[in-house]
Amino acid sequence: MPSPTREPGEPADLFSLVQGEIQLARAETRPTSRQQLADVVRERTGMPFNEAFAFVDTFCDENEPGVPGYLQEEFAVPYLKVVAVVNAAIGVFLIYRGVQVYRANQVSWGWYCAGVVFCGLAAFAWVQSLEREILWRKKRQR
Repeated sequence: MPSPTREPGEPADLFSLVQGEIQLARAETRPTSRQQLADVVRERTGMPFNEAFAFVDTFCDENEPGVPGYLQEEFAVPYLKVVAVVNAAIGVFLIYRGVQVYRANQVSWGWYCAGVVFCGLAAFAWVQSLEREILWRKKRQR
């Protein structure tokens, strides 16, 4: 992996690439993150992502400490998927509990309704995460 501290005889391609992306983001007044910069380095140089992220992270620590590791929108996509999975699990449990109550010859429609509501919330959160992911990818391609 190339060192983030430029040596006298070392090529400046990676340095100029990262610095150019940071300057372009500032000129366009759009937020950028170390994650996005590592993606750019990986796409343009073919460097493995973990090495690219390590390089960008060290470069930013030394030269651009104001560049965040992740943006809020990069964190929101996995968060919504976790919320969707948890809601789906709660919904399935409530429906299962409704079946147990029904087998005991008791009123079970409340359990079914609550289970369906949680499953609906899970579907909604999953769709929202997919929409944000598509929107985020479109923004990155610009």
